Amino acid sequence: MATEQRSPAKAPPTDEPQETPAAASARPPQPTPPYRRLRSYSLDPSLNSRLDTALVNQTVLKVPWEVDSETGDDLLLPGPVGEYLAVVDYDPASQAFYPPVDLDSPHLISQDGLAPSEGNPQFHQQMVYAVAMKTIEHFELALGRPVLWRPRPVPDKPYDDSHFIQRLPIHPHALRQANAYYSPQDVALRFGYFDAAADDPGDHMPGSRVYSCLSHDIVAHETTHAILDGTHRRFNEPTNPDVLALHEGFADIVALFQHFTMREVLEHAIRRTRGNLEAESMLGSLAIQFGQASGRRGALREAIGRLEDGVWRRFEPDPADLEKRVEPHARGAILVGAVFDAFLMIYKARIADLLRLSTGGTGVLPAGAIHPDLVRRLAEEATKSARHVLTICIRALDYLPQVDVTFFEYLRGLITADYDLVSDDRHNYRVAFVEAFRRRGIYPLNMRERTEEIPRTLSVDTLLWEGAGPSDLTKRDHKTVERAFGGIIESLKEYSDESLYLADRKSLFDVTRARRRALKQQLAEAFEKTPRFAEHLGLDPERKSLEVHELRAAMRASPDGRHIPQVIVGLTQSRQVKLPGRGRRAGFPFRGGATLVVDLTVPEVKYVIAKRVKSEQRAERTATFVGDMLADPLRAAFFGPDVREPFAALHALADGEGR
Repeated sequence: MATEQRSPAKAPPTDEPQETPAAASARPPQPTPPYRRLRSYSLDPSLNSRLDTALVNQTVLKVPWEVDSETGDDLLLPGPVGEYLAVVDYDPASQAFYPPVDLDSPHLISQDGLAPSEGNPQFHQQMVYAVAMKTIEHFELALGRPVLWRPRPVPDKPYDDSHFIQRLPIHPHALRQANAYYSPQDVALRFGYFDAAADDPGDHMPGSRVYSCLSHDIVAHETTHAILDGTHRRFNEPTNPDVLALHEGFADIVALFQHFTMREVLEHAIRRTRGNLEAESMLGSLAIQFGQASGRRGALREAIGRLEDGVWRRFEPDPADLEKRVEPHARGAILVGAVFDAFLMIYKARIADLLRLSTGGTGVLPAGAIHPDLVRRLAEEATKSARHVLTICIRALDYLPQVDVTFFEYLRGLITADYDLVSDDRHNYRVAFVEAFRRRGIYPLNMRERTEEIPRTLSVDTLLWEGAGPSDLTKRDHKTVERAFGGIIESLKEYSDESLYLADRKSLFDVTRARRRALKQQLAEAFEKTPRFAEHLGLDPERKSLEVHELRAAMRASPDGRHIPQVIVGLTQSRQVKLPGRGRRAGFPFRGGATLVVDLTVPEVKYVIAKRVKSEQRAERTATFVGDMLADPLRAAFFGPDVREPFAALHALADGEGR
């Protein structure tokens, strides 16, 4: 007998509202991703032509996902155009605009952006954006504040700083020449392209096209120039041999240490060198394809060594090099070498226990490939060491004088910046920096300049910048200076409270500019009442050319989790100095001033980094340097004070020493 099929019983109708299952509730809000993943060349396209490097020549860069701070909406527009950058791809040589890439396209988001391609201009746009944003991220983490570009210069008004620049324009195909540069006049990055040299075709196809915007090193280098110019606008005034060299060397340092953020490249180099980062590898080379294709038979610049007659030779530190090299790239290479030597010493100290454990205590690795686990552990230590060194190098920018900077003062900035946050230097980072700089002959330009309070020994404790109350002040003067500082610190605390919570960079710019004007008036009144206060800051109380050149609030984060709010104040002043042997009217503006590092947790002015505007010794040295430079037609054409585009001139200059 067949079983009767019955339909499921239905619930009786009711007017009561039915409960909705939790799974069918309204869609929950989707959080904004913290990062956008974008594909890029690890170094540059030249690695694609080698079998042993082709697999590591692509990387994925994680850059911040840009959103509107008020609405939470996505900020990135086709270009890409975001909060910090605007990629504008016009090629003057062909008079064509390339269509902008839309990184918010679902197809691109799902596959980490466009695949690396030398022939796709949209990928070029993607890569310059990704590398520049990654560079900005490193600076913001190290400095504890947003990056601001320099105000747009106004003709005939050199001190007008009212024109806020929100986005740094980047032009990937701006020049049909072997050059790339940052323009302080237009506040923009310009990248060139050119046809490879026909000779020495082993590393490239003769006549093939080379794009500087596809070199990770070149993009990071030029972005660093822009960030440094936004922080220290007087660092492109050549008043001694180190000023422009520091600009070039520092930009190379940032580009070089970003190699260590790319895990595939790092592990490949460690496998190849068996953990010895002093050996020949991609990690110590900058702009490999650009250098080879322009006929240099090697990378554009090298930090560790170079090929000579087919044999790779390690650079040995030579203190005499500093006296021989005056061209900024060649001289900057000495700074790069010193910092990289310090990194190598730190790295070797950190891996010593790993080598002992893996070799039974001998520290000598057996022949053959090293174990993959050891490769990973060595890579971890290399990455950690490189990240620490890069952070110290960037943070040192806040511990430098405002004008006429030297390599030796950069060393003092490195030491003080690290000491300020990490009092217990158990890995001896600071000792490594001092030793590396000493071996390169980096000393004060003139040890007789006692007015600049130059230490007479090279040790960590003597290299620290002095505080607000040096021993040359009398007890009465010390109290006077302390009172003057007290009122100013209260104003700086208000500025810090106001600026640290501003998410909008335009508002931060406007607030900072207003506070600079108020601080200038406050300082002028204090100097009039207490001339000794002005002299203590390296200024002349009788001169009216005071400029509050820099004002930045920063939130430092120490390794032990402490947060230290600071304010950096930059003061400058100028006077005319005559040039020897060039007539009565020939002269130049000689500048002095001070950087004040204010610790708001105490609160106190923790460091005063002064370059005295009344220093006759420094004025004489600067006049001699500027006079010699102007007397040489070639140097005057490239490095003179009236050169409008110093970095375009610098990067176009091919020399046998540094490029």
